Amino acid sequence: MSQEKLPEVFVSIRAENIGIIVTVLLTLVITVLSMTVFQDPDFHTDLDYLMALQNFREFSHNIFTSFILFVTEFGGGKLTLLMVVLIYFGFSTRLGTFLVQVNGYGEMMNGILKLTVCAFRPWVRDELIIPPGDAKVSATGYSFPSGHSTNATTLFGGIIVKTWGRCRILLAASLAMLLLVLFSRNYLGVHTPQDVFIGLMSSLALVLVMNRVFRWLDHGSKTRKAWILFLVSVAVSVVSALYFELKSYPELTDAAGKLVVNPAKMVLNSYKGIGYYLGVSAALVFLQYFRGYDTGNTPALRRLGVTIAGMLLLLLLYIIVPHVFSQIMPHRYANLIGGFSVMFITFGVFPALTASRDNGGSSENGGTPSREA
Repeated sequence: MSQEKLPEVFVSIRAENIGIIVTVLLTLVITVLSMTVFQDPDFHTDLDYLMALQNFREFSHNIFTSFILFVTEFGGGKLTLLMVVLIYFGFSTRLGTFLVQVNGYGEMMNGILKLTVCAFRPWVRDELIIPPGDAKVSATGYSFPSGHSTNATTLFGGIIVKTWGRCRILLAASLAMLLLVLFSRNYLGVHTPQDVFIGLMSSLALVLVMNRVFRWLDHGSKTRKAWILFLVSVAVSVVSALYFELKSYPELTDAAGKLVVNPAKMVLNSYKGIGYYLGVSAALVFLQYFRGYDTGNTPALRRLGVTIAGMLLLLLLYIIVPHVFSQIMPHRYANLIGGFSVMFITFGVFPALTASRDNGGSSENGGTPSREA
């Protein structure tokens, strides 16, 4: 490394350190407030903001609502993963590997925060909040933090961090999409500002930490380090599962005596996030032993075919696998294995099966297995 580049590197690392500290502290502070002050019946500032947006929707005759409903889907779990597949197999395996890892970690983190805070949706706190169209249908369970905001930040925030200073058009487009998805959750009345803010801050902290982890993976024995990450993911998953099962949850009922949010169902759903987390960690280990797919070594036409096949595979696994397993085992295990299968097969097995055999292996996602482990 030249002497001229050293100061630039130091500035980048210092900025990253500051970013991690600030995002983690903000996440902790707002999370605590969301468990205390923001749940006070007298606190209504966040809902006043949502009512102002709702009044604007009505005043403008929902002229922007269809567009916002379209934009918000870019933070949905299925579409986010499809975009990761597109990047992984179509444009950059290295960037795609990073994005799928932060996505899996983000799913786990979002589940932990949701089941810790147990915040109810805006329309539960104030029946005057009425989300438009089908926005309310997909907005189930606890409100804090926003899952769409988490997904959008791990995707678009990950792209911004990994491509910073390289392509201004890509950076501008990613930032615009991120901000639009974040705003859409408030505009549609399905999340409060704090839900969206912590979806952003917690995921941005994760992106910055994982960026550092990936630099650590690039030096020394990548295989051994991948195993360390996997074993950590197993330990974290076991502790989290015990926490989910043993924790107490509020049981608020509506006028008909039905639970507004079923805690048991939320716990079951959390196992899908655990499966995602374990699946991406296992895929990283798997590709240290099998030559992986690499966009840099794959002709454009073949990249297109593999990308389309990968998207179809993801959709098939996403829709079919959890349903199949739920027929033969308890739902928590079906969600766990289903989530694991989606990530491990799509980003572990499939890249190994589609790797080019005419080169020395992937230069982006691990390549030939390390002999140092």
